[in-house]
Amino acid sequence: MTSSKPQDSSNHEPSTAAQVREQSKSRMVTVLALTGAYMLVEVAAGLYTGSLALLADAGHMLSDVASLILALLAFWFSSKPATAGKTYGYYRSEILAGLINGVLLVGISILILYEAYRRLNNPPEVMSGPMLVVAALGLAVNVVSVRLLGKMAEHSVNVKAAYLEVLGDLLATIGVILASCIMLVTHWYMADPLISGAIGLMILPRTWAVLSECTNILMEGAPGHVDLSRLRLSMLRVPGVVDVHDIHVWTITSGLDAMSGHVTISKDSPADDVLSEITRIAQVEFGINHTTVQVEQVECKRTGNDVCGT
Repeated sequence: MTSSKPQDSSNHEPSTAAQVREQSKSRMVTVLALTGAYMLVEVAAGLYTGSLALLADAGHMLSDVASLILALLAFWFSSKPATAGKTYGYYRSEILAGLINGVLLVGISILILYEAYRRLNNPPEVMSGPMLVVAALGLAVNVVSVRLLGKMAEHSVNVKAAYLEVLGDLLATIGVILASCIMLVTHWYMADPLISGAIGLMILPRTWAVLSECTNILMEGAPGHVDLSRLRLSMLRVPGVVDVHDIHVWTITSGLDAMSGHVTISKDSPADDVLSEITRIAQVEFGINHTTVQVEQVECKRTGNDVCGT
């Protein structure tokens, strides 16, 4: 006898995730306003002072603005209901936004490194005093932005991408302050392209982490926090379960994982009880929100090797 019963543990997005999403949107709008305003100030100051470091930091700010706009658009798309053609809705738009942001950061880093290399041969004189004042203002803006996005970044790849960009700006601004202080005291203008190059380099490792996570999700790889071997063993320990096979675990979007699989149970085992326990294990022990399990009942016969056969 073979019976199939899907168990959907979540027809809708968990309320906690929805609350996180709304709070993230509010904070990201605030950060977008702060970042956009300061970016314009920094571009004007970079052109006025001749500082590549300020312009490099403005490039980071531009990527932040694009990142935040994409992230907010992704939140809007992901809130749209599922359709017959898109049964999971638009959740993946968040992941696409994170991927685009990562690629954008890589491109800006390459441009910064190229311009820094070009200036090393003939570093121009920089107005260090105004540069220091603008960098100090940027430090304050970035500290506020990092605090606003920090906690939300734990729950969303989309927010994490924006958070990492703002964090990169914070570190870059410290570098700009350092460069302006060096030039103000020593008039060693080589500090400007050197610090700019360092700013370009330090973004790449964090960007790689975001790109890797987004790629894994889009390729429907197993989430890093789910040990498939341990999940299978936990399912096999459920009373009545004989075999577990064809397990697939993937991430739909940040904080929303899904699992499907086939479970063979003995003929006298209640399928509903088995399904309920497997769903509980997936949710509570492994944080999987959406489960679909097919149950196959078989006649168990004990052989000399204690193998259950049909």
